[in-house]
Amino acid sequence: MQTVPKRLFISVIAFLLPQMAVQTSVADTLSDIYDSALQNDPVLRAARASFNADRENKNIARGALLPQLSISGEYTQTEINDDSRSVFIIDGATLDSITAGRIDTDETSYGVSLSQAIFDMPSWYSFQSGKALSESARAQFSSDQQSLIIRVSDAYFNVLRAYDNLQTRDAEERAIQRQLEQTRERFEVGLLPVTDVHEAQAVFDDAAVNSLEARGALNIAFEGLEVLTGQNHQVLAGLTTTFAATNPVPLNNQAWVDFAIGNNFLLKVAKLGKDAAYNSAKAASAARLPKISGRATYFDSDSDGSRYNSPFESQQDGHSLVVSVTMPIWVGGSVDAQRRQAKQRSIASDEGYIATKRNTVQAARSLHQLVLTNTARVQARKQSITSADSALQATQAGYEVGTRNIVDVLVAQRTVYQARRNYSNARYDYIMSMMRLKEVAGQLSPDDVFELNAWLDPQLVIAK
Repeated sequence: MQTVPKRLFISVIAFLLPQMAVQTSVADTLSDIYDSALQNDPVLRAARASFNADRENKNIARGALLPQLSISGEYTQTEINDDSRSVFIIDGATLDSITAGRIDTDETSYGVSLSQAIFDMPSWYSFQSGKALSESARAQFSSDQQSLIIRVSDAYFNVLRAYDNLQTRDAEERAIQRQLEQTRERFEVGLLPVTDVHEAQAVFDDAAVNSLEARGALNIAFEGLEVLTGQNHQVLAGLTTTFAATNPVPLNNQAWVDFAIGNNFLLKVAKLGKDAAYNSAKAASAARLPKISGRATYFDSDSDGSRYNSPFESQQDGHSLVVSVTMPIWVGGSVDAQRRQAKQRSIASDEGYIATKRNTVQAARSLHQLVLTNTARVQARKQSITSADSALQATQAGYEVGTRNIVDVLVAQRTVYQARRNYSNARYDYIMSMMRLKEVAGQLSPDDVFELNAWLDPQLVIAK
């Protein structure tokens, strides 16, 4: 019985082990990557911290309108050695008074103070500005959450895109290699000139380089997932061949524009920022108005000790009610400068909101049209594969009978694989354009991730 050489056996095992590892690995899906990114993406974690910080603006500004309660306490111990001389002149006579002794005092006191703003328009407008800023922070965080969905989906489908590209590049390289081998065989028996061999070799070399570049692009795409999750992903689930590109619902362009105007989170951020700047300007304008506040205090003190060997003891308590009115008259021009500054910032926020609204409308229209175009492109690219296959078969038949040359065959082969790459890219372009349209319209949610996830098949292994 013939035995398998040891070196060949080791080579076979070394080749099979990675393949077996890939097959036994659990493929990560889009929802898996999204769930991991929710916990590990540093951009989203930073956005969440910013939201938690910025939503306190309302509470901070409201504090100036609510009662202010404070307490105070103090304990004082005093020791004084008094050795003094006083001179008095009475009716021309000089009298000396010498005082010598010790003063010891222990004093304990405490107080409670309650104050309340009665009329304070700057603080009222500042509170309204703080409320707008807190709502703006909430809208910004919602936008950041949508952005995470886009970034995860883009990174995931970039891997699938790179893998499909690598598959077609490798298949193209193998097909051209077979063609090169056939060309060499025909040249060796004198059926073809050497120029055909050189042309086939040049095309093969170019295909080999393209395959190498495609493999590098796939590795880079996998690293893009690691940026989001902080984890190393080796295997993903591929997109099923039954995935269908459909037109957006509703089909009407204006409907998506209306969605965007009413729901776009970045537009809400701009609107709330405009409201906050307006109220800040009102607060600055009201800085010259009088402010009325009330204050109630209660105090209690207890002291005892001795003066010049004579003991003493004192107890006091009381309360006070104060209503105060303050009104700035002149503070070096800073009040007027702050008023002018706040006014210009309010104008800038108004213009920023207008620009954001126009850009949002334009983006909704453009993305809606892009989805329609990509939907049609998917169908056209799919049909182009059939057409390219038919053209290749006809070219190969012509080559066999001598009516077509090797260059025609190679061009036809590359056209087939280019058509397959175009179809793959068209599908992923459609998916991302649809998701970006929903993002602009404020309709994008985790449900869209789960719907896309249903089109993924873990049996379609996407591996490095």
